[in-house]
Amino acid sequence: MATYNSSGGAAPSGNDVAGSAFFKKFLASAEQYIQQPSRLKDVLVKAFNKARENKEVGTLAHEAWETIQSLVRLVRLSVSGEYTGLPTTTIIAAVAVLVYFVSPIDLIPDFIPVVGYLDDMALIAWFSTSIKKELDKFHEWEAAKAATLADPQQFAAAASATSTNGGSYANQLVLSQESAKNAGTVNLPSAPAGAGQSATDDV
Repeated sequence: MATYNSSGGAAPSGNDVAGSAFFKKFLASAEQYIQQPSRLKDVLVKAFNKARENKEVGTLAHEAWETIQSLVRLVRLSVSGEYTGLPTTTIIAAVAVLVYFVSPIDLIPDFIPVVGYLDDMALIAWFSTSIKKELDKFHEWEAAKAATLADPQQFAAAASATSTNGGSYANQLVLSQESAKNAGTVNLPSAPAGAGQSATDDV
């Protein structure tokens, strides 16, 4: 297996990262994140913000930025039960990928200039390729849902309807559109301080 060292070794492949002890640790704990909504929301927010902050400085390619946004939405909607097209094992793996991405200590620590994200990018590229069919189905589902929400006839038919929290259909439509624009992070508050993370979580 190819390894990276600070004196100039081969950059890791996605398979290298997926087989590393670091990723296996996060994979083993991923289900715990799913069972603890506040911790999972914290990871999703951190992943989105980390990708956004670095996408303009060359450490994250545009494709990786788009993939991370998709993974954040995919995990959020799958865990909430709104999207049901993803196997549980794939959801767990996707969470592990995002936890690895936000962790500063991994196969190549993020504090190393430039190369610190090589392992993150390799893992994200490898994972997105391995679940390409699932991602394509999810994007099709999102597009179909957006088209339904934007349908003028359905909007008119439900214009006076109220939601369970008292909001109008029009308000719900706006919220749905804003949520899509912000990659599913509108309703993702950070976990409260001292929420019970263990020292091995690193996120």
